[in-house]
Amino acid sequence: MKKTAAIVMALLLAGCVTAPPIKPPEIQITNIPPLSVESTADIGETLVAKGKLYVFDGLELQERITDNGIMREYIVEPNAMRLEREDAEGTQFFFASPGAYWINDKYTRRRAEPFGGYLTKKRNGTLQLVGSYDMTGAGQITPAAPRHRVGKIIDKTQPNFRQELLYGGRIGNQIKVTYREFAGDLIRPGFTQEAQYDLTAEQTIGFKSVRIQVIEATNTRIRYKVLASFPDSL
Repeated sequence: MKKTAAIVMALLLAGCVTAPPIKPPEIQITNIPPLSVESTADIGETLVAKGKLYVFDGLELQERITDNGIMREYIVEPNAMRLEREDAEGTQFFFASPGAYWINDKYTRRRAEPFGGYLTKKRNGTLQLVGSYDMTGAGQITPAAPRHRVGKIIDKTQPNFRQELLYGGRIGNQIKVTYREFAGDLIRPGFTQEAQYDLTAEQTIGFKSVRIQVIEATNTRIRYKVLASFPDSL
């Protein structure tokens, strides 16, 4: 009996996985569009944008998955999951955001956390839940092929920042441009500005360090080249 209990305890301890050390996110600087390349934009669309994004390797789960367990239901809510490791067979192990992977214990009517809880993706693309609770394990997931994306995931807990200019159309010889800033997903209202430019004497317009050569502009569309973008020191 003692031997059996020791084996069970060892299995539980082996399966109990705490959150892995957080690897610092990478920083990506985005520039849209490329410099000196002819581009087009419709009214209301972005002329030029620059952003500083914090990203990590991971999986973005876009819908809820469950194993539909009768007594112990294993559930993962939509969330951004960090890639912890990849084994020799090419299976990737993704660690869920806090609270996103949980178990509905229908017998005791309580919410529990799994031991060794991961979402794995095999080389053939199959997703599978890994984890255990109360001597049970996760079953096959539903839906079998949930919507998801693997790659660089934006870390929304970090101070992501973006600047952009929007095309506002043309009236007579003047075109209108709107400047906006985003902190994370939110517009910074106090930093939104509108500017108008007279194209009669000059086909190059500027805002801060941005320089745009206007090739053709109507009230609905503009053809242009970005000669200089926002500064790199975001």
